[in-house]
Amino acid sequence: MKKTILTAGAFALALAGPVAAQDKTDVAWGGSNPGGVMYYMVGVAGTELGKDVPDVNITQVTTGGSTENAKRLIKGELDMGIVYGSHVYMSQAPEGPFENGDKGTMLRGVAMAYEGPTYFVTLADNDEIDTIADLAGKTVALGPPGSGTVFNCSNILTALDLLGEVTPRLMTFADAGRALANGQVDAFCQSSAPAAAVSELAETQGVKILSYDADQLAGIEEKYPFYHKGTMAETVYTGVPATDMPYTTVYWVAHERVADDVVQKLVAGAYAAQDRLATGHKAWAQMKPDIENFQKLGAPIHPGAEAYYREQGLWPN
Repeated sequence: MKKTILTAGAFALALAGPVAAQDKTDVAWGGSNPGGVMYYMVGVAGTELGKDVPDVNITQVTTGGSTENAKRLIKGELDMGIVYGSHVYMSQAPEGPFENGDKGTMLRGVAMAYEGPTYFVTLADNDEIDTIADLAGKTVALGPPGSGTVFNCSNILTALDLLGEVTPRLMTFADAGRALANGQVDAFCQSSAPAAAVSELAETQGVKILSYDADQLAGIEEKYPFYHKGTMAETVYTGVPATDMPYTTVYWVAHERVADDVVQKLVAGAYAAQDRLATGHKAWAQMKPDIENFQKLGAPIHPGAEAYYREQGLWPN
């Protein structure tokens, strides 16, 4: 049998390789499908934080969105995820999409990522659809399977007694945009803004964001208290005026197993690089601690994030 003989230098390199690899921490971070806000937010974070926190390797995980992110965090398949506050809250019971599953006792808050609206989009020249009520009898794409968008859109239609009145389709955000452009669906639903699929259509064909009236918004909040009325600015999409719609808060969430120092370095890096993150995707401009509101959902802040907020004097007394 042939023997392999290593020189002293090669032997040292052989030893050093695994040690060096162990010094880098891998973090699997769930976003959403391409075309969704969460997908681009996590992609930007992986790029920018990789420059400032080189000993942490962020892997962007493509998922259906918030619902899948929360479920996979609970199962331990993700280290971090972008998750709706409503999903954090429901996972503690567990109820809704988490019913009959494990409780989300391992979820830990890092920061508020953004506030996101839920809205329905059709083409600007569609004369048959102007308001939410006009969706009755129409084919509507509700988002990818397992996404927070499907959860939100279904809730909105349920609150307005419209869920049984539409023909639903489940598809990715990018596919929904193409299907609308090609006449295969009459409208599609989107949570969060700006969304690439909507922006592209707004620039190329023109879009219409369907309006909610005051009674509809009040009815949504009454049935689902985790929504609140907000206004999407006219600057979000080309040709679309400011529009009132239901909003929900979205959080950057970590699994409890992620080391405190790793979370502290990442959250410090994110705030230091917030301008760069926001250049990559506007939603990052909204990032803030929002500590008390997150804790009201029934889950604690991650100790690494807490250490950063205390160090910066941002922890509530």
